[in-house]
Amino acid sequence: MSTAVSRIRQPIEALFAWIEEKTGIECASKVRSYKGLMAHVFGKLAAALFFWNFLRVSS
Repeated sequence: MSTAVSRIRQPIEALFAWIEEKTGIECASKVRSYKGLMAHVFGKLAAALFFWNFLRVSS
């Protein structure tokens, strides 16, 4: 059971680590409302997708 969980967990953790590295999504200290938090999160995710697409196309 533990190895099955590890196999699934590792790629997910790697994805979130990459998103954090590229966008700094965890730095939301100035967000004061739910709406602001959603704008921050979705904006950072859009930036991550842009980086991912840009890196894929330029390779």
